[in-house]
Amino acid sequence: MKVNLGINTCFALKRWPRPADWASVVRNELGLDLVELSLDLVEGVETFAGSRDAVERHRAALEANGLQAHATFTGLAAYTLDLLMHPDPVRRATALQWYRAMVDLTVALGARATGGHVGAMSVPDWRDPERRAERWDGLKRDLEIIAAHARSAGLEYLLVENMVTVRDPSTMAQVEELLTEGDAEHVPWRLCLDVGHHCVPGTTGAERDPYAWLQRFGGRLGEVQLQQTDGLADHHWAFTEEHNAIGIIEPAKVLETLAAGGAETVDLIFEIIPGFEDPDDQVVTDLRASVDLWRSAIDVRGLGG
Repeated sequence: MKVNLGINTCFALKRWPRPADWASVVRNELGLDLVELSLDLVEGVETFAGSRDAVERHRAALEANGLQAHATFTGLAAYTLDLLMHPDPVRRATALQWYRAMVDLTVALGARATGGHVGAMSVPDWRDPERRAERWDGLKRDLEIIAAHARSAGLEYLLVENMVTVRDPSTMAQVEELLTEGDAEHVPWRLCLDVGHHCVPGTTGAERDPYAWLQRFGGRLGEVQLQQTDGLADHHWAFTEEHNAIGIIEPAKVLETLAAGGAETVDLIFEIIPGFEDPDDQVVTDLRASVDLWRSAIDVRGLGG
């Protein structure tokens, strides 16, 4: 098994919004070279000129700091939306067009994949069996359309993330339905497995065990998003001594489980979201501690890329 260690740029929200600034933190403070671009920080893309400027600034920052764009990711703003399962068909159509545009932007940025949050049902739709089935079937149709567009645009694959509410794709069975192998006309939909999302209300047993997920989906992962968690909530903690004392995510156990699950090449991406009130210097210190912990576990096993 080969492991690539990287970071989602969500850590930079409201702190280092300019690509040149967060790119310097990633390279010079954290010593990483792989990034996942949060779309929250790819700003001004509503117009052609703005999109071209954003692409130029990001590509310049990546090149200047020796960074590789692994993927783009939907981000926190999109996470608040119902997207492809919105109860209003006009909003669903808008979300589909947004996803297609995101594919094109990702190609222009030089990344291999895009995805993340694909949709959430409203409470009324979820509670009505007929509408629930309709929304779910519609989601799968839209994902197929996006996969076809991604193939023609030149992406390698798409990412669907396991989420934290019952109205999102959040169980093993639901995720299984959305993953695809791809074909000549469609790229695959692969799992972005967030190890802190196994706190879905009403679930029990293996559904709430991140290691059971790693074992089951190990050979079909697009990436693993890393955060420390106590298993009770979606904290997105850094891997600090304080949080590791109560956290359930252990680097050695994650790596061993991935290997046992048949993983061959794995992108491990930190998705650490500091509190906006946290001191800025402490944020960097905590991120560096997280990188050091995981890099040590990877190196001692000879798994580095």
